[in-house]
Formats: sequence, C-alpha cells, structure tokens
Amino acid sequence: MKSRLQHLVQRIGNGLRPALLALALIGLTVSITANALETWRVDPQHSAARLYFGRGSQAFEIGVVRITGDVNFESKDPGDSTVRLSLQPDDRSRADYAEISFTSKQSPTRSDGKLAVTGNLSVTRVKRSVTMEPNEAYHGPEYGGPVAYTDTREITLVFSNPGRGAVHYEIMQLSGAISVSREDFPQLVDALVMGDWPATLMDDEKCEAPSTVGEDYSGVKCPGTEIASVNNPVVPTGGTGGEGYYGFEPAVTPDRNYASITLDVKLNQTSAASQVVSGAAPSAANQ
Repeated sequence: MKSRLQHLVQRIGNGLRPALLALALIGLTVSITANALETWRVDPQHSAARLYFGRGSQAFEIGVVRITGDVNFESKDPGDSTVRLSLQPDDRSRADYAEISFTSKQSPTRSDGKLAVTGNLSVTRVKRSVTMEPNEAYHGPEYGGPVAYTDTREITLVFSNPGRGAVHYEIMQLSGAISVSREDFPQLVDALVMGDWPATLMDDEKCEAPSTVGEDYSGVKCPGTEIASVNNPVVPTGGTGGEGYYGFEPAVTPDRNYASITLDVKLNQTSAASQVVSGAAPSAANQ
C-alpha cells in the first residue's frame, strides 16, 4: 500500500502546485479503504485440546486440557491472522507438569481453503523437588521451588474451518490440529506422558467433602459440567463371552514416536477496530 501511495503522490506532484498538492494528499488518505481488525478471545470454559500419542486413525488419546488465548483476524485477508494459544492443566500444584503455548508468525490460506498457521510452539516442563518425612506432625508432601525447562520449535497448526463457523453474532467456532514426530520435536512427545494430563475437563466444578464420614464414604464429590473427556475405542479381550472373556482393552496401541493435538476452540469477539493507512499531509501554510 505504501508503494502505491508514493507512486500516486509522485504523479500528482508533477502537475500541481504545493498548496493544491496538500489538498490532494488529504483527499487521497481519506479515500483509502479501512481494514477492520477483529479481536477474538478464547472462551476457556468451552474450549478444549485433546492430546494423543500417534496420529490419524492410530491416535491414542492420553488427556484433555483447557485452552486460553486470542485470535486477531484481518477482515479482508484471513492470511493476516495472528494466533496466540496456551494449553495449561487446571491443577498445577503437582510436582511435575507441562504447559504448551503457540504464537503464530504467518497464516497463509491453502488451496483447499484451510488456514495453515505457522508459528512457534513452546513446551515448558516444570519440575519441583518433593520431600516427604512421615512423623507425628506430617501434613503431606512439601514441594521445592519450580524449575522450568522450555524448548521451542516451528510447527504448522491447520484450521479446517477458517471461514467463520459462527454459532451466532460475536461467537465463532474453530477446529485445528497439530502433528509432529519425535525426531522433529522430542520434547513435545516426551511431555505427553500418560497419567500426567487430566482425563476429564470440567466447568463450574465445585468440590465438597461430606460433613460426616461413615461406612458409605466414597470420597470428595466434585459436581460440574463436563467439557471433554478421554474417549479411546476398545475391543473385547479373550473372546465375546464365557470363560475366556476378560473385559476390554484399547483398540489402539500408543505410538510414542508421534504426538498429535486437536483443538476445539470457541471464540468470543471482544473488539473490531478500523485500521486506516495515513500519512502527515503538509499544510499550505508550510509551503
């Protein structure tokens, strides 16, 4: 846009006096079409990422995690979108846990209409020492200060429906996916440890202990609304019934050489501002 403006200014300047040139520049600047920059905030109560070992039909789900962040769309060009996402477990009081974040650098639209967002994916593994000394005053494990290890690689996050799958005004739903190999990003694959990520993601969860403890005590109750939960296909073992029947086992064996993440993101629009290309037009009084 800047080169076009300079070209027009040169052509106008060749045929106008300074005072008229200033007026022409003012009119030219005002006539440039404004581009709307829309900011959308991730709704963490209704957005979830699913973590897998493997990929495609052989992916084995190991956990679900909440998503936070924001997305900026340039209304006339989805390729100018900027994406910032963070995946963090709700419970970070454990000795070891991991966090994943993504910041886009470019977002070209592919020939199939999907939005391929290339950017930096960072994996931070947090470790803390644990001290347990059972004695009369023992009240649980004591954790040392957190030590974080971060590794960043460039990856591509593909959104399958960048054409604004809006539920209604000011709400948008996007679906995305990432897939990497251990060779390309070993820290990400190692961060997806089975058992380290929640199997169920709840909203409005309120944990309450019963006022009395009796023979029917079954632990703390945590009612709430389920957002997502791990769901791996299973197959029967030892036949379909009878003496050889032992129950069910996962239909897919985890392939720890690949990691995949799928994203189901609900966005709420927070602003829509206009960006106008402008320049300081010289006034006639300064000529």
